[in-house]
Amino acid sequence: MASAPPLETSTLVGFPPPPPYEETMGTVPLYTPGPMYYPPNDVKGAQPPYPQQAYGEMYPPPPGAQPVTTPVVSVQTVYVQPGALFRDIPVQVHCPECTQNVTSQLDFTSGTLTWLSCAGLAIFGCFYGCCLIPFCVDSLKDVTHRCPNCRRTLGVYTRI
Repeated sequence: MASAPPLETSTLVGFPPPPPYEETMGTVPLYTPGPMYYPPNDVKGAQPPYPQQAYGEMYPPPPGAQPVTTPVVSVQTVYVQPGALFRDIPVQVHCPECTQNVTSQLDFTSGTLTWLSCAGLAIFGCFYGCCLIPFCVDSLKDVTHRCPNCRRTLGVYTRI
């Protein structure tokens, strides 16, 4: 049958153990009991612990000088958009008109690529209405990004 490992002691081998708490403290109190002293709290004419000083400037102004007034500072908030790239998908931008962070609303308009595609189809023989197909395809049109709140134009993406 296996036996338990030997108990480890907190002292070094060959040195005596430290004395117990009661022996260290002894029976002598660290303070002398006696009447408690409370400072009087209603003494009239008592001097405050620190002398009161009047508020003033560190250096008085020279004689005949104009008093210095603090200038009024107005703060203007400037929003810098980190390179809003207007493509054919909605983007989240800050509208300077209504000062809101919005997702742009897209308006598709016929642009140069739409008209060139129509002319190209007409040249290749698509006369019977097929040359009008580019006007129905949004991926051939220019994109105008507008604010959904105030309808201000935020950016334009042209295909050509």
